[in-house]
Amino acid sequence: MPRLLRSRLGALPLLLALVLSLPACDSGGGETSTDEILFGVNYTRLFAAPTAGEVQAVRADWAARATASSNASVVASTTVDGATVSVVRHTVTAAGGGSVTHYGVVRVPAGAQNLPALVVHHGGDNGFAISATTSNTGVRQFAAVFQGLAGSTVQVWPVYRSETLSTTGFPALGGPYTADGDESPWDYDVDDAIALLDAVQGLDAFAASLDDTRAAAIGFSRGGNTAALHAVRDPAVTAVVDYYGPTDFFNDDAQLLATGVLTGNPGALGLPGAQFLFDNVLNPLRNADGTYNADADYADARLAVVRRSASAFEADLPNTQVHHHVLDGVVPVGFSRAFAAAAEGGAGGSFEAFFYGTEGGARGGQYHAPEGTDEMRASIPRVESFLTAQFGAGAAVRRPALAL
Repeated sequence: MPRLLRSRLGALPLLLALVLSLPACDSGGGETSTDEILFGVNYTRLFAAPTAGEVQAVRADWAARATASSNASVVASTTVDGATVSVVRHTVTAAGGGSVTHYGVVRVPAGAQNLPALVVHHGGDNGFAISATTSNTGVRQFAAVFQGLAGSTVQVWPVYRSETLSTTGFPALGGPYTADGDESPWDYDVDDAIALLDAVQGLDAFAASLDDTRAAAIGFSRGGNTAALHAVRDPAVTAVVDYYGPTDFFNDDAQLLATGVLTGNPGALGLPGAQFLFDNVLNPLRNADGTYNADADYADARLAVVRRSASAFEADLPNTQVHHHVLDGVVPVGFSRAFAAAAEGGAGGSFEAFFYGTEGGARGGQYHAPEGTDEMRASIPRVESFLTAQFGAGAAVRRPALAL
C-alpha cells in the first residue's frame, strides 16, 4: 500500500477506503525513486507545497483580470419572513473570463438603515434556493439559524456561474434564473462575488439600507473556501468566516480525495468541485489510457491547485474564523487543520479555528451544517460575536486552534 494512502486512511470518510482495493501505481520515465505516482498522476510533483513564485504568479493573474460589474438592476423583489428579498442581475467582465450575466440574491431586514454587507457563499454544486432547508444553501434557513446576523446585516448571496437560482414558493420573484458562463469552482466564482458586491453597493435600491464601507464574508463547504478566497482578493471584505471549506488542496486528505476522484469513486466525484477538478486538472495530466505522462503540464496544473487553496494566501487574509467538526462526513477536517497550520506563521489579520467533537466516532453529514448537532450549534454565537465585532473593531491577535 502506498505510504500516502496508508498514513491518512484513519482520518477520511469510509467511502474512500474503497480505493485501496484498486491497483495503485505505474512507473514513469525520468522520475525519482521517491516520487509517488498513483493512477497516472505524479502526486509528488502536483501536491508539493506551493512556492513563493507560484503564489505571486497567481496574485498577478488575479490582478490582471480587472473584474468589473455593469448593467446592474433589481429584476424582482418580494417579502420573505418580514425581510425584503431581491434578485439582482448584472454583467461581470473579467480578462480571461469573458463577460457573463450573473445573478445574486439580496436580503434586507425590515427597517434596515446603514447596515454592513455580509456576502454569503453557499455550499454544493447544485445551485442556490430561497427556500432550501439548510443554512448551507438557502436564504430562509440562514436567516433562521443566524438570527443576529440576519437582523444586523444586508446579506448578499452570489449564484455561482452556470448554476441556477431557484425561486420555488415565491412566484413574485419570477425565475428560475441561471447564471451564464462555464463553471469555475473557487476561482471565477470569486470574480463574480467581487463584482456582485460592487454592484449591490452601487444600486440606489439599497443605498439607504447599506453602508458601502463595511463588508464581511461567510461561506459553507465549497463556499467556505470561496469566501476565504474572496476575502483574500477583495479589500472591501474585512473579515471572513469559513465553515468546513476545502481551503487547502496540499494536505494528505486532499490527496486521498484525489485518489477517489481518479478511480471513479461516486462518493468522491459527488463532492463539491470534484468533477471539475477531475476534468480540468487531474485527468489532463494522464495519457489517454490513464497511464502516467511525464511530459504533462504540471506547472499549469499546480497553478490551478494553488489558486484554489486559500491557505496559500494566508498572509493576505483579513480577520478570519474557521469552524469544522472532526467527524464531518463531507469535507474531511484535514482541510481546515492544514489551513490553521498555514495561518500560524502568517502576517494577515487575526485567525482562530474551532474544531468540534472527538475522533473515533462515525462520520456523517449531520456534522456538515451549523445547525446539525449540539456541538456545531455552539459555533453560531461565536460567529455572530466575531462578525459583529469586526464591523466595528480593529484586528485582534492570532489565536491557536481550539478543539471543542
